[in-house]
Amino acid sequence: MNLEIINPDAVLATLAMLALGCLAAKWMSQRTGSNSKDIMLALGLFSGTGVLLAMGSVEMAGRYGNSVILALIAFSLVFVLSPLIFLPIRRLSGIIRFATPVDFLTFRYRKKSVAVIASISLILAVIPLILAQYVAIEAIFNRLFGNRSGVFGLLATTVVILLINLRSIGLGVANHLPWVMAAAGLLLLPAMGFSAWAALTSAFGGLAEMNNWVVDSGQRFIIQRMDFSYSLFIVFMAAGFAYPFNFSLLISNDISDQQAGMTSWAYPLLVLLASIPLFPLLWSGISVQSVSPFQEYLFALPSLAGQPLIAGLASASILLLSVALICSLSLITARIVLNSFLLPGKDLQRQANLDQWIKNRRMLVASGLILFCTCLSLVSKHHSITDYYLAAFAGLAQLTPGMLAVIYLPRVGRRGFIGGLVAGLSLWLMTILLPLLIGDWSWQLPLGDKVIHFGMQNWDIWALEALLLNITVCLLFSLRGSMDREQQAFATLCMADNVYIPARVEIAQKSVSELTGSLRLSLGDAADAEVARALDTLGYDADEVRPAALRQLRDSINASLNMGFGVLAANRIMEHSLPLIVPAADEPDDIQLIESVLAIQGDRLTGIASELNKLRVHHRQVLDNLPIGVVSLDQGGEIVRWNSTLSSYTGISQSIASGRLIGDLPEPWSSAISDFIRSGKNSLDDLRLEIQGQVRWYSLQKSEQPGSGSESNRDNNGDIVLLIEDHTEQVNLIQSSIDNERLASVGRLAAGVAHEIGNPVTGIACIAQNLEHETEASQVAESAQQILSQTQRINRIVQSLINFSRGGNALTSVQKDISISNAAAEAIQLLTLSDEQQNLRFICAIDPGLNIRGDYHQLLQMFLNLLSNARDASPNGGVVTIGAQAEGQEIMVTISDQGEGIKEDLRSRLFEPFVTTKDPGKGTGLGLWIVFNLAKSLGAEIELTSPAINTDRGTTVTINFPVSSAS
Repeated sequence: MNLEIINPDAVLATLAMLALGCLAAKWMSQRTGSNSKDIMLALGLFSGTGVLLAMGSVEMAGRYGNSVILALIAFSLVFVLSPLIFLPIRRLSGIIRFATPVDFLTFRYRKKSVAVIASISLILAVIPLILAQYVAIEAIFNRLFGNRSGVFGLLATTVVILLINLRSIGLGVANHLPWVMAAAGLLLLPAMGFSAWAALTSAFGGLAEMNNWVVDSGQRFIIQRMDFSYSLFIVFMAAGFAYPFNFSLLISNDISDQQAGMTSWAYPLLVLLASIPLFPLLWSGISVQSVSPFQEYLFALPSLAGQPLIAGLASASILLLSVALICSLSLITARIVLNSFLLPGKDLQRQANLDQWIKNRRMLVASGLILFCTCLSLVSKHHSITDYYLAAFAGLAQLTPGMLAVIYLPRVGRRGFIGGLVAGLSLWLMTILLPLLIGDWSWQLPLGDKVIHFGMQNWDIWALEALLLNITVCLLFSLRGSMDREQQAFATLCMADNVYIPARVEIAQKSVSELTGSLRLSLGDAADAEVARALDTLGYDADEVRPAALRQLRDSINASLNMGFGVLAANRIMEHSLPLIVPAADEPDDIQLIESVLAIQGDRLTGIASELNKLRVHHRQVLDNLPIGVVSLDQGGEIVRWNSTLSSYTGISQSIASGRLIGDLPEPWSSAISDFIRSGKNSLDDLRLEIQGQVRWYSLQKSEQPGSGSESNRDNNGDIVLLIEDHTEQVNLIQSSIDNERLASVGRLAAGVAHEIGNPVTGIACIAQNLEHETEASQVAESAQQILSQTQRINRIVQSLINFSRGGNALTSVQKDISISNAAAEAIQLLTLSDEQQNLRFICAIDPGLNIRGDYHQLLQMFLNLLSNARDASPNGGVVTIGAQAEGQEIMVTISDQGEGIKEDLRSRLFEPFVTTKDPGKGTGLGLWIVFNLAKSLGAEIELTSPAINTDRGTTVTINFPVSSAS
């Protein structure tokens, strides 16, 4: 075949296959089904290595035999191990957001020097990869249009690549480039399969004949060579982790966790399928003694076999693979350059139309890299695709120790990473990359005849030695050096088994508008778009004021800035515009955000972390399902826990309450909880609140957790846990018991009242009978006065009974100043109306000037119950004494009787309901229980002493009222 002549059939077939592959991939990308997205992802990832599988693998099979299979397995092993490597990074990136591998390293090691050195390393490793794609493009154009068309093909392809990059940047890489990658992968597998079939049938006629030829020619033993297997395995496996395309795709938020997990089996399966045709292609070319290089067998052998359609399919797949990888690598490299060199020092607020400026600069950097590699491919020494890939992978492997240290070696510091990377990269640059570009060279040792050769002839030695030097220097620097507090914190944060635990810090901005205004100081008008994007992501409104929500908003903005401007620029923007307030004590963990993170990522935890997370979920469910309200506050009054029971009490959902300040809650809860916290009390019983027109009663308990700061501020930095319980039913029950007791007392007093009323009625009757015989006006007037006097006596008796029976709601009455003496006197008067023990004497020795603040009827009910018990316990002719005296801030009231006292076994249970010493039918056992609740409502404390004070018998009841006893 004359290669100087254009092959129209091959050209047309190539163009047709290009169109067919692009249309199929474009159609697939527009489908919304999950299967289509999974296939697109697998095919795009499969094409991510460029022409390595299509061309380089055949040449490697010819050079290294079965070792090529081991190398491809090693490269795909990183996907098999992705749960241990990429998923921890993906979990962290879901919160922090990393645009490139360099951003990931910069976030961990915390300096611009890290970004600069890592960027240079990655750029140097990417250059051979792009050169390998140009070698493939030149070979295709030489095959289609003649040997002298390679330069034209490179220039034409460069223009196409620039146009694709321009459109990708304009539309968004995630929306445009993936379908190009998928189209390349879609053509590659059938191209390899059909090419192997066409070459095999043309060269041998069938599989049996091929097997016989392999045995007879000795190829069976040739391919068993494994002398380079160790180097290939190590370099390919290390490069697979640091490969920028793999990293950017697998940690991208554009794919789901399920899709990321799917790659752990889909990619190795595709690589295994692509490995099957390698040796049939190789043996077919050797058998027919093809003059084409091994790397061109994929399209050269079908062309020799008279299969232009298959040759066109192979050529189309190689062109798409090359173009797609050059576009992808150039755009990734451009972003690395922007994030590491341009944006960190740029005054972004002064730049009009910032997004367009970034797109323009990204296009310029990507175009500069492509044009540089185009020129380099024209002037540098030509090598095979395999050489370029081996050199590039050996360079990428230098980043792997530092990246693995990020997630598994927290003691590796910045000095260790930089030292190891510089050492390994320098050795790789001198021994592999520079000889690859400018030619091999050697150096004779001055004290001997030993000559050291630098170049691809010893690539396996230099690649391993550079990697070992990198690791050794890194470990030495890390072991001998120390890390500052910032490095230690971020080293712990990036660990594979660590869960991101945000600190509950404070920010100066108290609203979204303040936050937007502060961000404008660094971003200008672009700040509005960033805040709007963060609000939309979190589902918050622009009037949000909750501190926790504002912190989440700040974190979301920070993550967006990391993705758009890189870690260095984002840190500078956040420190300038939205700095964190440094607290006096150590920052506590932000429990609310921790719960959110664990709720999303808890299923990824393993081992003890998984068990602890299950325990956390169990404890949370216990707290949430408690039949009592639980609210937890931080030292700033911010709500970090609000359980479902409290939501049912208040009508305020957990989502609304969490993250708010207590002062931002609706009334009456804001004032009630704030007043209780400021009061300094640890408990509050019978808090009366009116909610939606209904009176409810609550009890509050408080527990304070000391802060973790210094001794001086520890008391002021503790979290607070409040327990709130609805006591409305209990209060209603107590009120009902008090009302029933009052009515029972009215019934017991009814007979005495009737007797008391009978006497003045009899007197009125007698005076009325005598009145008709009175003739003098003075006598008539005297009789009328006597009738009025008896009538007033009856009115006083009846009014006392009515006032007692209408005592009202004892636990909800209005508080006012009341006289202890008057309440005691009226209670005595009511008891004297009874027909029981009329010979008992009551002695009231209370200063009329002693007042307390409370409800008169509550105090009257207390005295009536206590004096009634004292009367029942006293013998005939006994004396019941009531006294009171002021002692400091308290007023002590005592009631003493001369009864038999209280038995020892009943003293601890006297204030419990239904406990009584009376005979059955004589009492309910609720009297002292009601007295206890009434005393508590008045803020008093009550105790019983038996025998009575200063005697050897009886009982003394002591009630201590505060001077101002309000509920």
